[in-house]
Amino acid sequence: MSVASGEVVLGIDAGTGGLRAGLFDLSGTVLGIADHPYATTYPQPGWAEQTPEDWWNALVGAVRDVVSSSGVVARRIIGLAIDSPCDIMLADQSGTPLTKALMWMDLRAADQAARLTETHSPVLRYCGGVVPAEWPLPKALWLKERETRLWSSAPRLVEQMTWLTWRLTGEWVAPLNSAAAKWHYRGGWPSKLMHAVGLDDALEKLPSTIVPMGGRGGDLSAAAANELGLPRGIAVAMTGIDAHVGMAGIDVLAPGSLALITGTSTCQLAQSRDAVFDDGLWGPFENAVVGGEWTIEAGQASTGGTVRWLLDLVGGRWDADERYARADEAAAAAGPGAEGLTLLDFWQGSRTPVRDPAARGTIWGLTSSHGAGHLLRAVYEGTAYGNKRILDTLANVGVPTQRIVACGGGVRSRLWLQILADVAGIPIELTTVDDAVALGSAICAAVGAGAFPDLVGAAASMVRRADRIEPDPTLRGAYDEGYALYTATYDALAPLYAQRARRARA
Repeated sequence: MSVASGEVVLGIDAGTGGLRAGLFDLSGTVLGIADHPYATTYPQPGWAEQTPEDWWNALVGAVRDVVSSSGVVARRIIGLAIDSPCDIMLADQSGTPLTKALMWMDLRAADQAARLTETHSPVLRYCGGVVPAEWPLPKALWLKERETRLWSSAPRLVEQMTWLTWRLTGEWVAPLNSAAAKWHYRGGWPSKLMHAVGLDDALEKLPSTIVPMGGRGGDLSAAAANELGLPRGIAVAMTGIDAHVGMAGIDVLAPGSLALITGTSTCQLAQSRDAVFDDGLWGPFENAVVGGEWTIEAGQASTGGTVRWLLDLVGGRWDADERYARADEAAAAAGPGAEGLTLLDFWQGSRTPVRDPAARGTIWGLTSSHGAGHLLRAVYEGTAYGNKRILDTLANVGVPTQRIVACGGGVRSRLWLQILADVAGIPIELTTVDDAVALGSAICAAVGAGAFPDLVGAAASMVRRADRIEPDPTLRGAYDEGYALYTATYDALAPLYAQRARRARA
């Protein structure tokens, strides 16, 4: 197959707030994008749920809309693929959901996560020794213990991508990516860990077929093809967790590069040819993205979210369409160092490499001469220092970064990208397609349909560079000093964060 032959693929990004369908040709050119939202409910503090049928309705609507608006004849479409977060649910034999979907950000299973961590199972080495409450096994244990009747009768425990793939193909398959990265899968489901907490019966509910990223999960069924308005029998490929799929969408599939997936939070992902371990990192995850390699993950819990919080407080006079451009102008005027401000970017705790959920956003050095621009500059620089700490941790375990490729909402701020490059001392590259995750799914679809032999070759053909931001060497000294203050501030405040957390629990 070739670009000239006219084949196109659908890349579908099932995100937290809605589903986006992108239509791409085999050179990676965007032919159309359509979005359909769906709702999240929060029935109790810390809980977050969605209705699976809403995902399907959004999928049908977005696919029909993007094909119609693009003017592409449906018979040109050779395959599709869907990425999604790791939301889980129970289903009956016919695939009908028996529960709402427990979303990735649902924290109801904190006690179950602690019990899994307390097993000290050897497999926990691959997640830094601590099982997060957001991950699926704690939620599965919660379902068994709190929804006993449904658990006993349900033959299937599945995540969002597995359920959507079943709706598309009639096949029950699981993505290797999320299995390796969130389910502790290493050549098989973690039976010893599951036995240690009484989850043996979950094994029979999980899919037995595991498909790597870009592998063919099945063929589009006649019923699904009719609903979607697509050709019957086209390839339905497997992808993975949205951020990991974004690695393909910006072509960060080789060691030495770092994927910076920006938004409300930031996810940093890198490939390594060897398994390397650090308690401040997630992984390494074997074969999660590229076969024969290891994926390492880190993250900052609040980056763009902190900027948005501050703009909601001080940017009310700025029109919504211009507020981020005005924020950059104000922060640029403040200058490097924000006239003596130091900020810790822990509005949602510290995720990595310091794992401290008790940490809180902190700013010091304030005087009456500081204004909104200084505060914004401090946020940009504080989040850049948090990113540098992750880069330093990766380098210390033998995974140095020569280049960073960024995507997501944060790339709208040229100033923030420049500060990230200046603080890290590493160039930051951008690509031509803003919807990098949807493109990543399209790349998987192209591989699954046989248009390319593997993920690496497909990404090389379908991703194009747009820009490169070089670090300013004249600012290195100032930012090295700011970074030292950032790390020293956390070290000084960590005992006070812990003290306040203990009092809150008492």
